Amino acid sequence: MASAAIAASVLTPVTAVAADDSPAPAPDVCSGGWRSNVYGYKATHIGKGPVYKDGPGGTMVITRTTAEKVGSSISGTAGVTVDFAVSQAKAEVSRESVKEVSWGTDHQYRRNITSGRYGNTQYGSWGHSATWEKYYELPNCRKSQRTSGGVKVVNKAVGFRYWETRS
Repeated sequence: MASAAIAASVLTPVTAVAADDSPAPAPDVCSGGWRSNVYGYKATHIGKGPVYKDGPGGTMVITRTTAEKVGSSISGTAGVTVDFAVSQAKAEVSRESVKEVSWGTDHQYRRNITSGRYGNTQYGSWGHSATWEKYYELPNCRKSQRTSGGVKVVNKAVGFRYWETRS
């Protein structure tokens, strides 16, 4: 019986795959060349002007009447322009991202300060911080000659940021 099973398996035809039916190797998806990228966005307050401090304890009341402006900025040596970083932020994070924001304010801010602590506040833009990079993309999709730095992109939304300290 065992020999019949072996004979049957030997006689079972094997389906061959023709060379034309095999999948073609994947084409290179990277064309190479210089590329720029902005990534890792984090919401942040980009302060401008003095930090106001009050306390310990009590209530902090600030009336700010002024005209200010703050601009998006890039740190690092070379590679990506502020215009590029702002356009990327508009596409990926917020349509409200701009190169520079200005405001005229008559803004009153009131905040209770925890007993024994000091209240601090600063006016500015509620924007984003991120990382920029410029690199040469090789045909095998690897990065070469990479430079990078930080970018702060301001937003049209402005206001006070508040925090407390022990002294």
